[in-house]
Amino acid sequence: MDNELKEYWRHLLLAEQKAQEDFDKTVIALSGGGLVISFSFLDKVIDIHGASRIRLLYYSWFFWSLSLILVLSSYYFSHLALRKAMRELIKDEIDAKPLGGKFDSVTKFCNASGALSFIVGFVLMAVFVWTNVGGTK
Repeated sequence: MDNELKEYWRHLLLAEQKAQEDFDKTVIALSGGGLVISFSFLDKVIDIHGASRIRLLYYSWFFWSLSLILVLSSYYFSHLALRKAMRELIKDEIDAKPLGGKFDSVTKFCNASGALSFIVGFVLMAVFVWTNVGGTK
């Protein structure tokens, strides 16, 4: 690979890392914000004690909390994957398997699952609010 391609590859790698970092921060902010807003303001808009389908609210809290746990876990497993990859490079153990091993796979799983959990929580909250404010009880 010539120098221009190597430089472009490094640029793409940095862009990918930045995009993933921004994605993780966004999921954390949205999930955490959803929890805070629903804890703080929902009772002012909806009579929680008389609300229908209250389980939707609880499930949305569960999925938003799960989203936070998964994304935070992905940070930890990403750290472990990077450390493992560095050890593999030092020991010249590069072969067909992905660098970082299982930690890399767990990181990818946590990232995707964290985003999916946020979406599920959002949909559940939207259905709960619609049922109790905008829709029918």
